[in-house]
Amino acid sequence: MTYSRYTRREIFLNEDEGYRKQFFIDRDIEQTFQYEMPKISFPSEEVIASLNNVLQVWGSTDKLYNISNKYYGSPNYWWVIAWYNEKASEAEFKTGDQYYIPLPLDQVLSYIE
Repeated sequence: MTYSRYTRREIFLNEDEGYRKQFFIDRDIEQTFQYEMPKISFPSEEVIASLNNVLQVWGSTDKLYNISNKYYGSPNYWWVIAWYNEKASEAEFKTGDQYYIPLPLDQVLSYIE
C-alpha cells in the first residue's frame, strides 16, 4: 500500500482574507479546503547512518518517478528521494548532481511524521 505524503495531515477551511482576495475572485469560488503544512525535517546523522544510502548521479533524462519505481517498486515515492536529498522537486536536480536513494523504504517512511 502506498504511503501518501498527505497521511496524518489535517484538512482545514482556509478563511484568510488575503488568500481570499488573491485567489477566490478570479476563480469564482467562495471557499477552499487545504491540507495543513507538513512538519518535515531532514533526518539526523544517526538515521542516515542506519540506512543503506545508494549513491547516484543525476542524468539529463532522469525523472524522480522512474527512479522511485526502480528502487521502491512504485513511482509514488518520488517525493521520498526529493525530501531525502533536501530538494522540493526534480527541477532542483542538475545534471551531474550526486544524490542518495535511502533504503529500505519501510524504514525511511517510519521517520517521516
